[in-house]
Amino acid sequence: MKRFASVRFGGVLDASERDAVTRGVRSAGAAVRSWKTSRSRTYVTLAGDQTAIEQAARTLPAATVDVPALAVLRIVPDASRTLGRLFDALGGAGCPDGVRHAYRDGDDALVVETDTGRTSLAFVVALIDAELAAAPGRRIEALVALDDAALAAFAGDVLGAPDLTASRVIESHLEALLAEAGT
Repeated sequence: MKRFASVRFGGVLDASERDAVTRGVRSAGAAVRSWKTSRSRTYVTLAGDQTAIEQAARTLPAATVDVPALAVLRIVPDASRTLGRLFDALGGAGCPDGVRHAYRDGDDALVVETDTGRTSLAFVVALIDAELAAAPGRRIEALVALDDAALAAFAGDVLGAPDLTASRVIESHLEALLAEAGT
């Protein structure tokens, strides 16, 4: 069974460091699915079976590996003055249970690392929008690639279709899109 893991390094890796990580992960039988960085961290998404992920994790002693993968979002509000309020809501004492960590990423962004088994992405996005209601507008970037199940759960929450599964995302919505396109 294919599994996904999120990997977090406490600094920004350069090209040679990334190459070394990629070689180690591949030698363990896993695959690097994506690389993204914030201003202070590097995030990697790994894919493979459970054994490959476990072996790959052993090649990464300087990193934090989470299985299942965390959802890591970088939020850039249009009005930077709202960043403090957003940080308090997502990183303060009353933050949602699944938020593992939140930190400011420079003067204009917030990074939130979330266990979606405990707190849904839809809830995190709704909380972001509620906190930004007085000054709406934001850009959200996923720093860890979302697996099919996480995307389906998020889409199901947003679309009001809680039974939506990864295998049904395209099936459920392609027909309507094709009808709209006139094909």
